Amino acid sequence: MQENLSPSPPPEYPTFDPESQEVEFVTVEPPKRRYWLHALLFLLTVLSTLCIGARLQEDFNHNIWPYSSDDHWLVWTWALQDWHRLVLGIPFSASLLGILTVHELGHYVLALRRRVYATLPFFIPAPTLIGTFGAFIRIKSFIRSRRDLFDIGIAGPIAGFLVAVPVLFWGLLLSKQLTIEPGKSWPTFGLPLIFYSAQKVLAVVGSHSAAALLPPTKLYLHPMAVAAWVGMFATALNLLPGGQLDGGHILFALNARAHRIVSLVAIPVLLALGYFYSMTWFIWAIFLALARRHPPVLDQTPLDRSRKLLAIFGLLMLVLTFTYSPIAHSSLPEFVKQVKDAIFGG
Repeated sequence: MQENLSPSPPPEYPTFDPESQEVEFVTVEPPKRRYWLHALLFLLTVLSTLCIGARLQEDFNHNIWPYSSDDHWLVWTWALQDWHRLVLGIPFSASLLGILTVHELGHYVLALRRRVYATLPFFIPAPTLIGTFGAFIRIKSFIRSRRDLFDIGIAGPIAGFLVAVPVLFWGLLLSKQLTIEPGKSWPTFGLPLIFYSAQKVLAVVGSHSAAALLPPTKLYLHPMAVAAWVGMFATALNLLPGGQLDGGHILFALNARAHRIVSLVAIPVLLALGYFYSMTWFIWAIFLALARRHPPVLDQTPLDRSRKLLAIFGLLMLVLTFTYSPIAHSSLPEFVKQVKDAIFGG
C-alpha cells in the first residue's frame, strides 16, 4: 500500500498558547515509514504461525490432541525439521493473519482518509501457542473530531469480524467429532456465543457436517476454526469499552463522561473475571489501568444517527465474540492448586 492515498497536506498538530488562550495548529512533516521493519516482522510472523498451523494440522489429521505425542521443547521445531511440513500450516496461518491484517488495515485506511498519520501494522511473532501476540498500528497525529475518532476506532473490529465470520463457518465445516480425551498439552477453549450461533445456522440450512449435528464443545476444531476463535477473541478484547482500546475510542466518541466511568468500572470487573474464570483477564485489567485516560478531541460535534446505530452493531459484535472463560481451568484458584500439586504432589 502506498504511503499516501491522496496528495493531502501533512497532518496538523494542535498547540496551546496560554497567553492568548487559543489553540493553534502547527504543520509537521510525518516521519519516514520503516517498510523494512514492517515487512520483517510480518514475514517472521508468517513463519511462526505456519509452524504452529503445521503441527495443529498434523495432529488433527491423525486425531491426536495437539502436541500430546511430542516432547519438543519449542512448538516450532517439528515443522522446522522438514520445511515441506510448513505447507500443512497454510490454512491456519492464512486464516489468522488474514483476520489480523484486515482488522489493522481497517484502522489504517480510515486514518489515512481522515488525514490522521498512522503507521503500517506491526506484527508480533512470539513463542506462544498461536505463534503471535497479534498486531497493532500506532496513531501518531491528533484526531480532530469525535466522528473521526469513532470511524477509525470501529473500522478495525468491523473489518476483522467480517473476515472472521466466513473463516469460522469454513473451519466448523472442516471440524470433526471429538473422540479423544483432551490433554494438558493444548488448552480447552471457552467458546463465544458466535460459535453456537454458527452451529445453529448450519443446522437450519441442513448441513450434514459434525458441526451442524453436535454442539461446538463436542468438536475437535479444525485449525481454521482455531484461527477463527483467536480472531473472535481478539475482536472482543479490542471492543472492551474502556481505556484506549477500540471499544474505548468508540465509547469516548459517544460520551466522554461515560468513558471515564466505564473505564474505572471495567478494571475491577476484569480482576474478578481473572480470579474466578481465567487469569488472562489480569493482563487486560493492568493494561486498562495503565492506559485508562483518553486523549481529548477538539471538535465535539455529536455523532449522527447512523454512527450511533453502528455503535449498536459494535456492541453486538462484543456480545457475540466475548467469552468470560477463554481458557478453561485457568482461574487463579485452579492455577494455585496446580502449582501446589506440582510442588507437593496431588
